[in-house]
Amino acid sequence: MKFPIIFAFVLLTGSACNKILEQEPQGALDATTAFTTRQGVEAGLIGIYDALQSGNYYGLRYQAFADMGADNINHTGTFPSFAQIFNKQILADNVELNNMWNTIYNGINRANNIIASAENLEDPAFNKQNAIAEARFLRALMYHDLLRYFGGSATGYNKGNGVGVPLFTAPTLTPSDADPKERATEAEVITQIKSDIDFAVANLTGTNVARATARAARMLKARVELYNEEFAAAEATATEVLSVYAGATLGGLAPDYRSLWAVKNVAPESVFELPFAIDDANSIAFFYFPGANGGRNEITSSPGLANAHEEGDLRKAVNVTVLDNTSVPRIPANKTLKAFRVAGDDNVIVMRLAELYLIRAEARARKASPDLVGAAEDINIVRQRAGLDPITPASAEEAVLAVEKERRVELAHEGHRWFDLRRYNKIASLGINEAFRALYPIPLREVQTSGGIVEQNDGY
Repeated sequence: MKFPIIFAFVLLTGSACNKILEQEPQGALDATTAFTTRQGVEAGLIGIYDALQSGNYYGLRYQAFADMGADNINHTGTFPSFAQIFNKQILADNVELNNMWNTIYNGINRANNIIASAENLEDPAFNKQNAIAEARFLRALMYHDLLRYFGGSATGYNKGNGVGVPLFTAPTLTPSDADPKERATEAEVITQIKSDIDFAVANLTGTNVARATARAARMLKARVELYNEEFAAAEATATEVLSVYAGATLGGLAPDYRSLWAVKNVAPESVFELPFAIDDANSIAFFYFPGANGGRNEITSSPGLANAHEEGDLRKAVNVTVLDNTSVPRIPANKTLKAFRVAGDDNVIVMRLAELYLIRAEARARKASPDLVGAAEDINIVRQRAGLDPITPASAEEAVLAVEKERRVELAHEGHRWFDLRRYNKIASLGINEAFRALYPIPLREVQTSGGIVEQNDGY
């Protein structure tokens, strides 16, 4: 599925000739005319997904940096901007973070345009509520993703003193709409995220894993609740989804771990998956694979990730490859089979049931009255698929450590490790002795061009 870009508004400024400035932009669509029909809004919805597909977002960098900034991926290439992240010495002018920030806010503005425009449509063939719910789900995901890197506090998320990001919920249609905004508090951003998710859960009707669904919205809600340490709520929300698969083999997980990436849209485990094709490609395998395989060898699996797998763990061969000159395509050493199509048509799984089992396991272990039996059941579903023996945690602390270990290997290369270490307040385990580095810096250009309205994170 190709997701074309929909531009909502282009503003030209400067001191050039007035005749040039007075011309209508030819490469843009004004949202006041583009989104006045069902077809226009539906095309605009696809434009939001296009933002998620960007190489500055889920097309590579968002998940790669979360593993490279932690201990799952090593930097083996030449980009200084990548080296800063790998070395845990990020500067505020890092171009990668600037591009990621702008890409996500671009997607948020697209969502805001659709939410505002769809509300005004009256077309019997148009499911207004579903369209708005789809945009609000995507907006919730994007704001949560911004908080994961740039918000919260030095000891985790939702600690009562966390910082947020600028909160835009209306489309940018005029110059004043784009005026800089002070950063909202973390609590204010979380409130908006929850409101969007609840609307999505109540109104989404589709079942296509490449689009927003009620199941994906519930899973995002459980993830947000886990980050917020609302453990009883996270358990209940996860159960709303997982109870459907209680009687299924492996609780709905795919029997073969590798198949999730060898085959696309594996049902029912894949909950939300971004599609890519050769004519609408990502750069993930290209950045992993060496020149002999058509790539640039910028990143690779770390020795620490290899050692984190238990003996006999079937996931290791997927997460840390062994050289295979007989395969087609040829597989180099120490890469990942979660991205192996150098042409760029690997799909990106954003949410899947294995993560949801581990969310519920952690919630059960960390809630006020821990459920160690239930936590062990969820952990062991994931371990069984990996070919490992079941475990029986003797305490809540032991169960949480088991979840942390399983999340590292089960979700390797999928962009969770840095955020998990933040949640557990364990970034010091990476050799980071400056607590402020738990939050990535707000892009310097964003701070400078706002005239000081957007405040930088402490320490940068």
